[in-house]
Amino acid sequence: MKKIFYYTTALLYICTFLMSSCSKDVSIESPQLLEEIKPATGSLVDNQGKSLGISLHGNFYKDVTLNNNNYMSVKVDINNYGTYRLYTDTVNGCWFVSEVTFAKNTGLQTVILKGYGKPTDTSTRVFKVYFLQSNSTIPISTLPTPHISVESDYFPMTVGSYWTQDTSMTRVAAKDTIRYTVSSLTKTIGSNTYRVFTSNNKDKIYYRKDGLGHYYEYSTNLSSLGVSGFEYKFLDDQLPVGSSWQTDTVIGSYKQEGAHSLPLKIVLKCTIISKNQPFELLNQTIDSVIHIQEQLILISPDGKSNYTTAFGIGPNDAYYAKKIGLIYYSIPFNGFYRKARNWVIQ
Repeated sequence: MKKIFYYTTALLYICTFLMSSCSKDVSIESPQLLEEIKPATGSLVDNQGKSLGISLHGNFYKDVTLNNNNYMSVKVDINNYGTYRLYTDTVNGCWFVSEVTFAKNTGLQTVILKGYGKPTDTSTRVFKVYFLQSNSTIPISTLPTPHISVESDYFPMTVGSYWTQDTSMTRVAAKDTIRYTVSSLTKTIGSNTYRVFTSNNKDKIYYRKDGLGHYYEYSTNLSSLGVSGFEYKFLDDQLPVGSSWQTDTVIGSYKQEGAHSLPLKIVLKCTIISKNQPFELLNQTIDSVIHIQEQLILISPDGKSNYTTAFGIGPNDAYYAKKIGLIYYSIPFNGFYRKARNWVIQ
């Protein structure tokens, strides 16, 4: 009889404990209940009816499903605590919506609306963002379906591929846009055959790759130092971060006006700073980027004097994206940069 009493008492205790534990999961402070009990209040527009701000991220292509790069950043002014959700109408096969959010603070906040769907045609359509009784609009342009290239490395060289780049020489306030195109021409220099890249400025650049992750340029960029042309490996996608390589030493000279020529031994050293890193460009995140630093080293023929520091020559930065190529290049020494605006890889 005592055992039955003890068992019954223990069972009642366990039931009481479980009921107490369950009651904690449905507290009135839970955001799930607050969504039903107390929605937030606020607006997407100011007192004059102007949008507080909407930013669009990513590129939109016909027949290409939206991904994590396609989203909106929307500013909303929260007046009272509570739960809320922002969303758009469905336009051209696409829509945007935020997660259900519990506003713990009032005032101006930025909400992310993730994109879903697949654009059905190439056009510019206006999307309307809704929050309670307020709404705001933003146009979205859909581009033609992109060509899917067979190139899979970091410097495509298929004929007809092109890159449009913004360039800037900030110290002289000159800005320009230039397009580089892979031509059908080749050029043999020594024992190596290069693909000829041409620009709308009538420049020609010579590149080659061996299919093993090594990329080369035959460069004339050191002509001002008396070097007519030389080959250097500008990228190696097989080496780990921190790896370096350099050219063989070439002989050149530097001459200032009214002064004797300064003989030089010249080396170009490349170092991998990072690999497989994201890079923000054109309001989108580009994955699998390799960052290379190029350092020009100038020393006296006897090796006793290093003119690199004396001339203030720092490293140049180059960023190469997988299946795209060069997306950004900067020369801090003279303020020059090249930044990819758009590209088509055949």
